[in-house]
Amino acid sequence: MTHAQLPALVRLRWHMVRVERVRVGLLVLAALVPGLLCAAVIAGQLAPRGRSFDATVLTPTAFLGFAVLSLVAPLAAGGGNELFPPEQLVAYPIRPATHFFESLLVAPLNLAWMSQFVLLFGITSFVTGTRPGLGLALVTTLVYVAMVTVAGQMAAWFLIGARQNLVGRRLVWAVTAAVVVGTVLVIRLHLGYAVLDHAPTRPVVSTVLAGGAHRYSAWLSGTAALFALLLGGLWCGPRVCAWALRRPGDRTRFRESRTQRRRPPARTALAMLVRVDRANVWRSAPLRRGLLVLAILPGLVAAGAALRWESVVLVPALVAAGAGLLYGVNMFCLDAGGATWLASLPHSPRVVIAAKTIVLAETIVGSCLVAAVAGVLRATDPPTVADVTAMAGCLLSCSAIVLATCLRLSIRRPNRADLRGHRDTPAPPAAMAVYSVRLATVTTFVGLLFSLAAHQQAWAACVLLASGLIALSGLSIAHSLRRWDDPVVRSRVVAAVSNG
Repeated sequence: MTHAQLPALVRLRWHMVRVERVRVGLLVLAALVPGLLCAAVIAGQLAPRGRSFDATVLTPTAFLGFAVLSLVAPLAAGGGNELFPPEQLVAYPIRPATHFFESLLVAPLNLAWMSQFVLLFGITSFVTGTRPGLGLALVTTLVYVAMVTVAGQMAAWFLIGARQNLVGRRLVWAVTAAVVVGTVLVIRLHLGYAVLDHAPTRPVVSTVLAGGAHRYSAWLSGTAALFALLLGGLWCGPRVCAWALRRPGDRTRFRESRTQRRRPPARTALAMLVRVDRANVWRSAPLRRGLLVLAILPGLVAAGAALRWESVVLVPALVAAGAGLLYGVNMFCLDAGGATWLASLPHSPRVVIAAKTIVLAETIVGSCLVAAVAGVLRATDPPTVADVTAMAGCLLSCSAIVLATCLRLSIRRPNRADLRGHRDTPAPPAAMAVYSVRLATVTTFVGLLFSLAAHQQAWAACVLLASGLIALSGLSIAHSLRRWDDPVVRSRVVAAVSNG
């Protein structure tokens, strides 16, 4: 049954992508993946190899980083992103196995996952060298990637099931707190190298090297073990998903029994709408979880790595793109079914979009600021004027660029998204993949420019670059605000957000 349901759902999802640019973008992304993998393998073969540095020492860390990403990405999203929101399929007999394989199918649409996958192929090619067993090593890497991806999706579905009652939620928070405390202790006690030396991915790297050296027995046994784990995950995953979907939740009972505190009325319509939009952000489980992960995790990684100031400059660029993907690419979805009622209130249309722009700007800047402060606390070198200027310029410029891009996309391509479920996204998976590439490419390029300026100690160039980028973003925001004044544009957005 699953082998018939999944292709049908994929075809239906493809036919629902009505924007030609999104279809072209998806086809281009699909065509680029094999090319990027081949380019990574070729680059690994051609890269110079120094005699004083053994790359195989760091290879287990790279494999471990991919495993952590495969686990954290679906956990942060509350589960695997599905092709359709759950409420749209409630009337159809969709099997739990279909839901699980849907989440696996859309996992490569995550830009971070795909970039790490390409990097892993390049590292495998580099450590294997020009030996004729490169193909065997790449097969082992591919099986490992599939295994940890399945494990990540299975863990995410287990998390969904565990969080359906109060005891499970408390247990999840206790485990999370223990992991955070353990990470902090490892960093403070300088035990990072000792932990990485005992990484569980060392046998995987040994299997990769055995394939490159034509030690067939060691390669076959190691790859077979990975493949057995992969099959075990494919067998357990649908059953874990079925268990999670069967469990009744108790969140509604606690919400209805909770006493709500009345706030004093806002003095202006703008302040009231800003208050409503902030509440809409925090009422959504995926947005709350995404904000916490986005603000804390990059800062912890940067603090644990103890980067130089010129490298920490890149942190706001990466966080800004992620903050925009939380809901900014479709920021009117915060109103959901109440969009029609809010549009009928007697206030200026410019006030509505101004309130949403303010809340989105707070989300982006706040996330970038928290991650940047966490990263600079353990920077290895003292800051200079150019470093501080580059950090501030990168944070403000990337925030302005993402804000302008999200405002333009929200007006041009609105979508209905309630953002109530743990796996809801503000736009369909295909559109989210295109948006992620678009935002991450621009912000990473801007971050590299500021990092280069900080490396050259050119604080004046940072000021000029930031001024130009912020001015261009301001012009784009002003143009989007003028478009919102058109009643035809507002009606189209409200109709799409409230009714689909």
